[in-house]
Formats: sequence, structure tokens, C-alpha cells
Amino acid sequence: MLSIEKIKNLRSEKIAFFRFKKFDENTYLITNDIGKYSFLTKEEFSLFIEGKIESWEKYEELLKNWFIKKEGFENDIAQAYAKKNHFLAYGPSLHIIVTTLRCNHKCQYCHAAVAPIGAENMDMTKETAEKVLNTIFYTSSPSLTIEFQWGESLLNWDILKYTIEQAEIKSFYLKKNISLALVTNLTLMDEEKLAYLMDHNVYISTSLDGDEVLHNENRTFREGNSFESVSYWIKRVNEEYKKRNIMRKVGALLTVTKKSLLKYREIIDTYIELWLDGIFLRPLNPYGFAELELKNLGYSVEDFFEFYKNSMEYIIEINKKWTLFRESLTNIYLAKILWKKDPNFMENRSPCWACIGQVAYNYDGKIYSCDEGRMLARMGDNNFLMTELKETGKETYRDMIESETTKIMVQASTLDGIPWYNESVYKPYIGVCPINSYKTRGTLFSIYAKDDKKKLDCMILDFIFTKLRDEEEKKVFENWTTWIKWELLNWECLNIS
Repeated sequence: MLSIEKIKNLRSEKIAFFRFKKFDENTYLITNDIGKYSFLTKEEFSLFIEGKIESWEKYEELLKNWFIKKEGFENDIAQAYAKKNHFLAYGPSLHIIVTTLRCNHKCQYCHAAVAPIGAENMDMTKETAEKVLNTIFYTSSPSLTIEFQWGESLLNWDILKYTIEQAEIKSFYLKKNISLALVTNLTLMDEEKLAYLMDHNVYISTSLDGDEVLHNENRTFREGNSFESVSYWIKRVNEEYKKRNIMRKVGALLTVTKKSLLKYREIIDTYIELWLDGIFLRPLNPYGFAELELKNLGYSVEDFFEFYKNSMEYIIEINKKWTLFRESLTNIYLAKILWKKDPNFMENRSPCWACIGQVAYNYDGKIYSCDEGRMLARMGDNNFLMTELKETGKETYRDMIESETTKIMVQASTLDGIPWYNESVYKPYIGVCPINSYKTRGTLFSIYAKDDKKKLDCMILDFIFTKLRDEEEKKVFENWTTWIKWELLNWECLNIS
């Protein structure tokens, strides 16, 4: 740590604001509010804070990365900050629509707590769908992602089609850009549905938990072999993308359970065998059915990180040898570290996605802060209800933005006001989830020393920054970043049951 003497010597007229940590015995990592970073030796760190950097090459690096002030610095850094945090200028851009809560699977870790396929009064009506769209297109963001998920949207096909077509009409007349995404287990897909979705440019994403044994154990499907169905349709959808010259592939998400931890190679190999060029490693969430199964399915933060690290070492090895294959969580962090503009992945931003980044519209017309808020409502806790649909989009949106839920969620997830998070060297890259904190700790305000999400974020960022110091592995990551833009939609619609 810095001594009092060194702090007194800090040349604030030359040195811009920075955060730091001792990265290893002889190295400090420094970052700033626009996500730039630099590694400094002990000697360079002491010279830096005294404004006496001797190496011209290091001086140029620090100047380029906004750690050293120059003429017009305040105006330039303000513009860079505004560009980095562009998402603060608009209302919610990700709108999740639950067209039905019914599902033909009973996944062990289901966060959504879906209803059985034969359940009644669990489908969205045309009237509700119209009011949802009126609200979505009244919101202030010029670009919208509409995502259909929880439970199996293909079970309410007529309403799904109606919503897609009405969204396209409204987009045309209201001059808003839209992206449409469907989260599906693919077991109800057929050629007619696939052609329709392709014709309407609907992005398709699904869950794939690994090889046949692991996938079928996690994702119970009484009507057949879930793995056979999802693997067939992954290949078929990707064939259709290629045929239509669409530069994307099915988004596939892995939910890691205890059984996954030792099968990282088999899981990654399965993804490659199915012509997928990436994987998203996601830990369990304590919602829905998953809460009841945590003893059987769960693991420690350290166990998940070990799984992540082993997976990443294997993925990097694959990239070095023969093919491009990426891990999406790592890609998100790389975008935050290397891009001038934040990729706006909802879980890792300040304030978080709730209310002002993402909104969840339930089948019954109730509107929740986010998907996690809707999940808790399904478990009997309605604390994250923003409002219910009104007659007009204007009325509904006003009630959403002015709700007490919105105010407290923004306050509870803005890192600048949360002790210790604002001081963390990784503050530009991480975020907190008030609902996760509420569910696990009984408070909306995350406690730094007890926040498992923060702990995992920092362990992963330590790993990434270590790799960025190795020139060969840094090249692998830089190669990934040229493909990151194709994955932005991927990241927005990978909140899969």
C-alpha cells in the first residue's frame, strides 16, 4: 500500500485520478473511470505518483490511457466518460416478454419456476401483448431488443407471431431499431417455424449443458431425448444461417452444476462438435427451482472459478492450435477493458440493468424490475414489481420510471455510492445485483466482503489481466475482440432458463 509520505508527494496537477492494487510482488495494476489500465513496476509506480516517469515509452502509454493530464484534459476525459457510459443517456433497451409460463421441460436448476405444459391461464393474451408493445415503443431508447423467454415461447406460437409482426410495424413507423430474440429449448421447433423466424430475423438462442448424459440429467424432458433434439436443431439453424449468408450462429448457454465441474473438456468438445464457435460459462442463480436444488447442484465460488480457469486454459490451447473458439463472459470483460464504448452487458454495469436497462413483462401484464425480479415474484415475493400495464404506453412508462422500485434499484446498484466498490481497481468492469444480495444476504445493498458475485468477478479479472501480460495469449484475446460486436445480441439474450 502507499505510505503517507508517498500520498503527500502525489502530483495531482499532473496525475489523473486512478485506482490501483498490488498485482504481484513487483507489479501494480492501475485503472481509471473509462476502463483504461496499465501495469507498473514498483519503481515506475513511485515515479508515476510523483510525476517523474523516466521511460518515454511508459510515459506515452500513460498519457494515451488518460493517466497523465495534458492541455484540455478535463473536457476530453468528460467526453470519453460519456462515450464509455453511453447507456446512461436512455431508458431500458432490453425488454423481456413472457408470452407463456408453460414449459415442456422440468430443468433441475430452472430459475423461472415454470408451469407444467397443461397449466391454464398462464399464456399472454393479444390485448396484453399490444399494451406491452405500446409501452416498449414509448420508452426512450432508440434501439430496442425484444426477447421472448420463460417458459417455452413456442407453446404460445400465435401470440409470439403477433408480437413479432406488430413490433416490426411499430419499428417502421416510429423509426426505432429493433432486434428480436427467442430463447427456446428447441424441442418444439419445426421447419415451418424456423422459416418464419428466419424470415423475420429473429435471433435464436438455447441451453446446452454439455454432452448427452449431462444435458439430459440437468434438463428433464419426459417426451424424448432433449439432447438429441437440441443438437439437431442447433446444426439445422446454423445451416440455415449459412445458407442465408447471415453472420451469426445459435446462441448456446451452459448453466454449470456440480456435475459439470470435472467435465469441462467434454462440454467444450460437445460445443465444437455442434459447429458452435463459443460458449458462455454461467454459474447457478438462487432463484426458482434452483433454490430447492442448491445442495445437490451447487458449489463454492472457488469451485466455479477452478472450472472457469480450466475451461479457459483449454479454450486458449484450442485457439493457439487450430480454431477460433471464444468464451463469452471473458469476451464481455475484454470489451469493457479494450473498447472505448462499454458493451452494455446488463449484469456488469453501474447502475445495473434493473428498471433502466432491462424490464420484464409477465404474461399477466405485471412489469418487473428485471428478469430476476420476475423470478422472485414467481416465488411469492412481489417486492420488485414496478407497475402493471395501463391503457396507454405513456401512462405505463411514467409509472415504471417513477416507481419506488426504480429509484431504490438505481441507488442500490450505483457503485460510486457503495463502500469499497468505488475504491476497487476493478470498479470500471464490475457490477452488483441488488436482487442477488437481497436473496442471499437480506439486503439490497451488497456487502463488499461477503459479495460472492464480486469475489468471482475479481478472480476472473485477475485471470484475464494475467493473460493480457503474456504476449502470445494477449494475441488470442485481441483476435477475439475483432468478433465481439457479433456477440452483443448474444449477451443480451442469454438469460436462459
